[in-house]
Amino acid sequence: MTSATDSPRFVNSSTEEQRAKQYGIPNLQLALEGLHQDGMVVLGGVVNVDHCTKLYDYMATDRNRLMEERHANGEGFNQGVQSNILQCAPLTKPELLFDDVNFNPFVIQVLNAYLGYQPRWIFSTGNNALSGTNGMRQPVHKDTRYRHPKCPFLVVANTAICDFTIENGATEFWLGTHAFTDETCQTTVDSKDIQRDATASWKSVIGEPSTPIRPEAVEARRHIRPPIQALMKKGDVMLRDMRTWHAGMPNETDKDRIMLAQAWAAPWYPNYTCRLELPASNAEYFLSRAKSFPMQLQADMVSDKQVEDNQHRDNFRFAPNEYLEHYKTAPKNYKYPFQY
Repeated sequence: MTSATDSPRFVNSSTEEQRAKQYGIPNLQLALEGLHQDGMVVLGGVVNVDHCTKLYDYMATDRNRLMEERHANGEGFNQGVQSNILQCAPLTKPELLFDDVNFNPFVIQVLNAYLGYQPRWIFSTGNNALSGTNGMRQPVHKDTRYRHPKCPFLVVANTAICDFTIENGATEFWLGTHAFTDETCQTTVDSKDIQRDATASWKSVIGEPSTPIRPEAVEARRHIRPPIQALMKKGDVMLRDMRTWHAGMPNETDKDRIMLAQAWAAPWYPNYTCRLELPASNAEYFLSRAKSFPMQLQADMVSDKQVEDNQHRDNFRFAPNEYLEHYKTAPKNYKYPFQY
């Protein structure tokens, strides 16, 4: 059961902040408190709802093609559950490129404060909770398959391009778990994981951390702080610390529930191999916007075909690729009264 009283922090921008495209100190502090204490925060109404509608209409139609091309054999589903698919925003369509989606000033402001000056946009994807998937939910998990840092290093910005409700599968979150978690609470990779992840761009190794949280850790945490489902309106953006436990939930309605996702890395975090693939045909759009913000674009400009072939796949290559001995052998450097 989810908590009926707990909830994430929600930041509402004032008219002046909307005009300036920047939060004042009180709202910036509120956003940072949400990320530091809960592992997530919702930025209310920072994306134009008309932009969301255009993206939703395109993606809800295009998902039929994706289901036929990528999932007809029952493979390639997110977390191996046939209720969720990865579905990226249409980056090759100029008419569907919107600044408040791809370069949102409120998102960039908060992430500069949370991750450090000039965070790096390194990855883009999305999640579609398919309609009519009654009773099908993901296991509680983290999006890390490695020994991750015990401090803010990666944040996912999820844009709701439709309303998120209990009925259509608003994501389940275990608030605060980002601060009380390491790889020991995760399951380890076995042969079933290898088979499930066969279509991913990375390769699992038996014995290393897998994404699901161990059942006993889930139940221990439930007694401390039960999960919630994050309700959002179309145009809200949710920022999630990568360490926070979460799970996709069943969509009991007759319409898909879709959110977009950007992964942002701290400027110091030693991952330089996870690179966003952007269409060279729209390079001017992406490069010119990136230069106008305190951010970095960790990306390769490639053909439209390469973008479209790869953008809906599991390309979650977020592990560090330098200082590997430190990440593999460093002793646990913290102690908490509650492990989970």
